[in-house]
Amino acid sequence: MTAKVLVLEDEPPLNDLYTRVLKRAGFAVEQAYSLAEARQKLDQQAYDFFIVDIRLPDGIATELLRDYRTHLNAQGTQVVVLTAEARYRLDLAEMGYEHYFEKPISLQMLSTFVQRLWQARGSRASSADEAAS
Repeated sequence: MTAKVLVLEDEPPLNDLYTRVLKRAGFAVEQAYSLAEARQKLDQQAYDFFIVDIRLPDGIATELLRDYRTHLNAQGTQVVVLTAEARYRLDLAEMGYEHYFEKPISLQMLSTFVQRLWQARGSRASSADEAAS
């Protein structure tokens, strides 16, 4: 099964870079450039990963993450926050979002991190299946 990823980044060159590296790693990636667009996509389908920039033209993504926390948790969506501003780290941690990177981030690091999260999820699912047998 291919993991589905939503990338929320308002700067097209960065969004395209993140998308390209994740697609190259084998993920199915969709792009959003605003909070409104991300909300629409999150309402339409489930994602395995949500890569999020915090500061966007139409607001701060912490609002979206707070509003969608239950929704994302219920779907098992792993959130990875990328931002140049460390001041949001405490708010994110209090909401339960522990995957946080300060920009600039190495594209290899992003790809490797998401791949490891995906592999860990597969390992947990296999262990649960074996325990149920």
